Amino acid sequence: MTTETHTELDLDAFVRGWGEWDLPALLSTYAEDVEMIQIDRDNPPSAPRVRQGREIVEGMAKHCSGAGVVATVAGAVADGERGAASIMCEFPGGRKVLGHSLFELRDGLIVRQVDVVVGDAQG
Repeated sequence: MTTETHTELDLDAFVRGWGEWDLPALLSTYAEDVEMIQIDRDNPPSAPRVRQGREIVEGMAKHCSGAGVVATVAGAVADGERGAASIMCEFPGGRKVLGHSLFELRDGLIVRQVDVVVGDAQG
């Protein structure tokens, strides 16, 4: 008899990581070799921005927290194989950027994240 176990994504750590810039919590939700794919105004679906590695997440979080960005996570869900969340970032001065993220999960970690991002015009 085989026992099958599934490790779930720690959604609390994910939400706390982005919402409070809790770097250890945030990084604990990503695989070391995570693939980050971003689709936005400058990176259309035919040529998305693709980056590899947990250090991408770390650098983004450090930059945003240092710049005074306030992030809010909404609608975070995960089922063992995939997940999703919306992340709203508000920059000092009021500019907002919204990202809708879809995740592929393995062993409770995000191994691939696709972000569709839209934001207010830069002033």
